[in-house]
Amino acid sequence: MSMSYATLPLPIVPAPYRLRVFTPEDMDGVIALYSHPEVARSLNFTVPVLRDTLHQKLTGDLEAMRQGKGIRWVLVHEQAPTPLGYLTLFNWSQKDRRAEVGYMVARALWGQGVMSGILPALIRFGFEHLNLHRIEGMVNVRNTASQRALTRAGFQQEGLLRGYQVDANGGGFNDILLLALLEDTWRASVAK
Repeated sequence: MSMSYATLPLPIVPAPYRLRVFTPEDMDGVIALYSHPEVARSLNFTVPVLRDTLHQKLTGDLEAMRQGKGIRWVLVHEQAPTPLGYLTLFNWSQKDRRAEVGYMVARALWGQGVMSGILPALIRFGFEHLNLHRIEGMVNVRNTASQRALTRAGFQQEGLLRGYQVDANGGGFNDILLLALLEDTWRASVAK
């Protein structure tokens, strides 16, 4: 089923940032973000990242949006159009009313609490505009900053997926934490 994201409001994020729906015109800027070696490693891309690999990934993301299987946004500063982050609600199951949240921000923004400020807007959007019942987050066990951001946003750890993903840069396998937030838990927390 196709969905027109143009009819949905944008999530409202704290100043000085704003979101816009990802378009083909954002491709080069988002590729530049993914190409930073530390960002690429944190997302389990082989370093150095090939431009073709990222172009294929982002083209697939645009197609998933066209098919109504998720939505992607670009994070920008209020005063500049250059992408500073890439955020998504994806793997969307309308039948089961669940999706997965994904995000990355420019390396220069790491450690500044940017995602802790923005995640509540993505969660609100998912529950209020996509009618989700459950939002999941899957995080490498070594990505403690992302774990903290999700936990602060109300996500609860549900499990450890041992040896879930081949490590693209060091061989071996990555363990992945599964965290989730249910709509009723979120509604109870925002009603306080």
